[in-house]
Amino acid sequence: MKACEIFHVPHKKGYRWKWRHTGGDGRTLVESDESYALYYECLTAAREAGYEPRQRAPAGAEHN
Repeated sequence: MKACEIFHVPHKKGYRWKWRHTGGDGRTLVESDESYALYYECLTAAREAGYEPRQRAPAGAEHN
């Protein structure tokens, strides 16, 4: 599976989730057309499209 990232986008008074696959230069190559109300829905949609979300480091991990 190719790696992707899940990110939030503004929606009305809150936010929703989308996923995207980026190239080595940081350019977006593929992005979900839909946005998802739940993180888990977005994660599932990314996997169904053949992408595996990258694991984010816990907050503050880069300082250890």
